[in-house]
Amino acid sequence: MYCTTFIEHATGRRWEPLRTVAHFDTVTVRFSHEIVMPPTSHRASHFRASPPASLRRALRLGVFLALASGACGDGEPVGVDGGDRTRDLICDLNRDLLVSETSPGAIPAMTQPPMVTQGETGALYLEDDERVLGVVANGSARAYPHAVLDHHEVINDRVDGAWFTVTFCPLTGSGLRLDPQLGAERLDVAVSGLLFANNLVLYDRTSGDVYGPQLAVAGTCSRFRDQSMTLLPVVEMSWGEWKALYPTTLVVSSATGFNRNYRQSPYEEYRQDEDLLHDMPVDRSRPLKERVLGIRSGDGSGIGFPFGELASALGSEGALNEEIDGEPTTVFYQADDGETAIAFYATVGGQPLTFAANNDGTFTDAETGSVWRIDGLAVDGQLAGERLDVREDAFVVYWFAWRHFQPDAEVWAG
Repeated sequence: MYCTTFIEHATGRRWEPLRTVAHFDTVTVRFSHEIVMPPTSHRASHFRASPPASLRRALRLGVFLALASGACGDGEPVGVDGGDRTRDLICDLNRDLLVSETSPGAIPAMTQPPMVTQGETGALYLEDDERVLGVVANGSARAYPHAVLDHHEVINDRVDGAWFTVTFCPLTGSGLRLDPQLGAERLDVAVSGLLFANNLVLYDRTSGDVYGPQLAVAGTCSRFRDQSMTLLPVVEMSWGEWKALYPTTLVVSSATGFNRNYRQSPYEEYRQDEDLLHDMPVDRSRPLKERVLGIRSGDGSGIGFPFGELASALGSEGALNEEIDGEPTTVFYQADDGETAIAFYATVGGQPLTFAANNDGTFTDAETGSVWRIDGLAVDGQLAGERLDVREDAFVVYWFAWRHFQPDAEVWAG
């Protein structure tokens, strides 16, 4: 057992934590070269020996989350600029963008975390404007907040015997839900400690085998190179909006059993600037961390709807009617309550529908005059009680990451 060691590969110099002093809201980590850093400020406040630029960048962006909680793991020390773990790993990836950041499990995935209703004490850490990944599975609504996923990145959960994996990478702003069943094997998905193009790399805790980057969806490493988990529907919106739509929703409790302050994100500063943790080729035609509603195709194509374009074209709310991969598709957009964009299959009972916004938070289809909520539920008219299916291949992601993983995707421009 060890606490993560960082290695400067240009010199071989090791940067090792000597001790971790935890407080309620701040943590101080002391390193062997007397770097003293409060991770909640994301900046090194004092250096006796100046660390390398790559380590200073890591400090600034809060990548020492694992150390801040005193997390330790088994295995070899990892490197700031690559590390031994990447050398023998067989992956169908550009190795220049594959980085060993921390040890497997240092950012701890959760399995079936405790859930509470919105009025219980365990939900009071959430403000209404905080973002959640929302899931409706077998009639059960569940919310997985960014506030929790910033600290854990992977949650394996089960509803009525059906397992699914909720994943969120704070560095690429990408929230995906996956079916962990591969044939007869169910993966115990977790955080490998590797990054590819700044994106979370998943691994299977049962076998220890690396699966590949979250945004690749298909396996790209080791024995998973010819296999793929399946995308499942998920939406992203504010906690206030979600709990208003689903008053009986369950949400991950703050009482997870981990020593984490879920009111405080180590990525707050990162989200507000244009810095990336690791340098990589990027498309700078739009803000790097602008949110995009991406609808992906497995061949690197698809279509991306930048939130800035949606706001410019639609104003405070609107509906788009598209045909994507041969499927009638509608995108509902709402600027209020934290900005929401959701893609649906625009067919009910075999009948394609086209939609327009009502400027009151609802939408009406032209074919039947039924009125629909932002989450795709018809609340009035001929189709009241029907629900549009969320496109399982749609998710929210930062612009730079969408362009890297879906380089041939069309960019919707109004």
